[in-house]
Amino acid sequence: SALGCQVLIMRLGACLKVLLVILKIPVQLFIFLILNVVKLISPNSVFKLISFAHAGDTSQLWKDMSKFRENQDFAFIFSLDRVKNQTKFQIRDIIKEAQVGSAAPNPTLMDLSTKASTPLLSFAKAGRPLVVNFGSCT
Repeated sequence: SALGCQVLIMRLGACLKVLLVILKIPVQLFIFLILNVVKLISPNSVFKLISFAHAGDTSQLWKDMSKFRENQDFAFIFSLDRVKNQTKFQIRDIIKEAQVGSAAPNPTLMDLSTKASTPLLSFAKAGRPLVVNFGSCT
């Protein structure tokens, strides 16, 4: 079955991506160590280094970070929490069901009045977008 092979290949690819993220942890810890040693020796150098490394970066993250004026503003960059969170979020993004460029997930929904199960994508119609609104009416 071609579909079974495709799913197996996708899972193998995800496993390899997770392994790559895990293998990057020592590099991230090494960078963490170097930044903290440099911060102890010459606090202003680290601030200048980070500012220089992101010169020309137009991402929203850097626009927010460009407001920082001293090392204390960068405290999270020098923490082990950054390494932990970065690794956790990278692995989460790899194993999540919805992936950019892949088919949309098709969870089963239950009709509350009839108790019948219906796939979400069965509500999609050609030429009309399917909008799922998660919210509260209160």
